[in-house]
Amino acid sequence: HGEGSIGVVSSKLTLEGPINKGKTSFIVSGRRTYIDLLARPIIKAATDGDDVVGYFFYDFNAKLNHRFSDKDQIYLSFYSGDDKAYNRFRYRYSDSQSSSESLERSGLQWGNLISAFRWNRVWNNQLFSNTTLTFSRYRFKVSQEFEDKTTRNGETDSDYYYTAYNSGIRDFAARIDFEYLPDPNHQIRFGFSGINHSFTPGVISFRDQDLDTLVGSNDVSANELALYLEDEISLNRRLNVNLGLHFSAFAVEGEFYTSLQPRISARYLLSPTLSVKASYAEMTQFVHLLTNSGIGLPTDLWVPATSLIEPQQSQQVALGVARNINDKFEFSLEGYYKKMHNLIEYQEGASFFNVDKDWQTKIE
Repeated sequence: HGEGSIGVVSSKLTLEGPINKGKTSFIVSGRRTYIDLLARPIIKAATDGDDVVGYFFYDFNAKLNHRFSDKDQIYLSFYSGDDKAYNRFRYRYSDSQSSSESLERSGLQWGNLISAFRWNRVWNNQLFSNTTLTFSRYRFKVSQEFEDKTTRNGETDSDYYYTAYNSGIRDFAARIDFEYLPDPNHQIRFGFSGINHSFTPGVISFRDQDLDTLVGSNDVSANELALYLEDEISLNRRLNVNLGLHFSAFAVEGEFYTSLQPRISARYLLSPTLSVKASYAEMTQFVHLLTNSGIGLPTDLWVPATSLIEPQQSQQVALGVARNINDKFEFSLEGYYKKMHNLIEYQEGASFFNVDKDWQTKIE
């Protein structure tokens, strides 16, 4: 069956149903805003009909499930979404001796694409696994184009340039996760994953009548590996403990970073309605989010740890208390202390527009 809706500023459509009843099903959903289409007649009426200004976003989701047996099931999923702002301005002028026409376009676009294959396997009553393959891509682009033509005494002179800034990240990933339950009060999770990253930290393309070139940072390729083991056990009816160990490695530009990250958390019941919990975790992140805070636009760039930029690290301790009230409400209070290392940000006055420098020389 399907359903859809038409709103004031957006519309969506969803289709779902069985392909093979009891074994295969699907769902497809799409949405788009049309503020730009509604505003276009108003803008044209106010600007002689030649100017266009707009913004819209869309997203599309699709998912397919298939059950091979009581023990095996696969999932295919896809997502794509983009936001886009754009404008076009046209200027005309003429007199008895000459005429000129100028056209200016600019745009801002950012979005994600994600596709995934997942295989869920029940090995027996105690062991389960999920195997996942994914492809993901994030991109950001800002562009500007200008064209000018002037005719005088039958001769036409033209001027043209186009510039665009592109940034993004592309990932191929594979992971397998296991869950083992030796008894109802004991749960063990373990698995490993690998990711191939391709980063475009920032490239400007420029064209005019005589030049077509690229300026900016080179693409960076990196490989990431992770293994983990987590053991959650109820030692008695009051005390629950979760112990974990995470190992990760990152290979980039001839550098090989490794990290061993312990995690522990515990919950103790003081009474049937009152509990306290505490945790400690160490974490390492090899991908940095570089934010241009001086611009009110989504100009965040994803950049990797490199031979010059070390991975981000953190240690966090947390302590909390929770109270259950009449089995209907829960009140909790928690505090934490977190220490972080190797965070990056742009130097004062620097931004992704400084294309004469590599991004690594613009941060602190």
